[in-house]
Amino acid sequence: MTQALIATTQHQAARGSLQGWRRKDFELITRLEAIRDEIFAEVGSTTLPWIRHERPAHSAEAISVLTHHCIDELRRAAGADTAKVERLTTTVLDLQQLAMDLYLNEMGRRTERLAECSAGLHRLRTVPSTSDLLDRLCEDVAVRCGFRRVVLSRVEAGTWKPWKAYLGEGDESDSWFTDWIDRGIPFDERAPEARLLTDHRPAIVYDTENAPVYRPIIVESGRSRSYVVSALVLDNNVVGLLHADHFPVPSRIDEIDRDVLWAFTEGVGYIYERTSLMERLRSQRDQIREILSSTVATMDELCESGMASAGRADSDPAGVDSSAEFASRPSLVPLAEFTSREQEVFTLMAAGATNNDIAESLVITEGTVRSHVKHILRKLGATNRSQAIAWSIGNRIA
Repeated sequence: MTQALIATTQHQAARGSLQGWRRKDFELITRLEAIRDEIFAEVGSTTLPWIRHERPAHSAEAISVLTHHCIDELRRAAGADTAKVERLTTTVLDLQQLAMDLYLNEMGRRTERLAECSAGLHRLRTVPSTSDLLDRLCEDVAVRCGFRRVVLSRVEAGTWKPWKAYLGEGDESDSWFTDWIDRGIPFDERAPEARLLTDHRPAIVYDTENAPVYRPIIVESGRSRSYVVSALVLDNNVVGLLHADHFPVPSRIDEIDRDVLWAFTEGVGYIYERTSLMERLRSQRDQIREILSSTVATMDELCESGMASAGRADSDPAGVDSSAEFASRPSLVPLAEFTSREQEVFTLMAAGATNNDIAESLVITEGTVRSHVKHILRKLGATNRSQAIAWSIGNRIA
């Protein structure tokens, strides 16, 4: 199975799990709504809380209000209406059972989403470069943390600039975001984004209609009703912002969304620093390898040059160049026994190309060229490049 297929399967599994939790939330809130209607039919009070399906986190508060209302009614009805007392008592018990079910569902949802967050961070640790990490960050936040849309912005010169985004399947067009890429948005001191610069804690906007948000992008272009924003911190400095919401699903952002995004963002900060360090180490390693390779090649050339000079001094005191003699002498190996790469290098070398010219022509490093040249000289029995070139001229086939 390919990595892309594995990632797609994992994304679908995570999305399916999140939808399952949302269905469970809807079922529990529907039960709460039915109990509220029963209480209203019993007492006819207009002070009962409204049940909001898009705000599951407020269900516990609604249960508390309804329970106290039933207890007050029980005090007034004590001894006067046995049937009413029995109905109210049963309702209180139903509310307490529902409170427990809601609590267990919330804890299960929180635990699973944090586990998905941890799995997502583990996968990001295998990303080889910081650019790859940033390229996939928005989608991984959306899928692993349970959001529909995620926007990554850079923080520069007192502004935040939208940069990358994962818009899911909800937006019919991404043109609204494209228009905002790299446009500087000032940090209004009243806006939730501004608070992140000092305390680094994520901020929840429960209702964008009643909050001091930057409306042109968030409300007018993005049509977000509720969102959470978290800071990407490196070396104790805020370098980026992650905005996330559930658009177009009507569910509002809650405390679980905040905690999961916070955990993921902090983890990404550590992973980014680690990946950046590994990039620098790999670069330094390659530079050291190149330096060592160059040094070894230079030492080989010096040694071979010294041996050739000594040989000429011993056999030819007059200093006559032996290239002509070498050109007529058969090589130790036929040219056909060169590797294909050695033949390419030798052809260019015989044409007078320098090591740098050969490296650029064959798209290899100069250290690799020196290694090939050394092997060619050894196979030809030559002590330097001039002898090898002389051999090529003397044995050229017309």
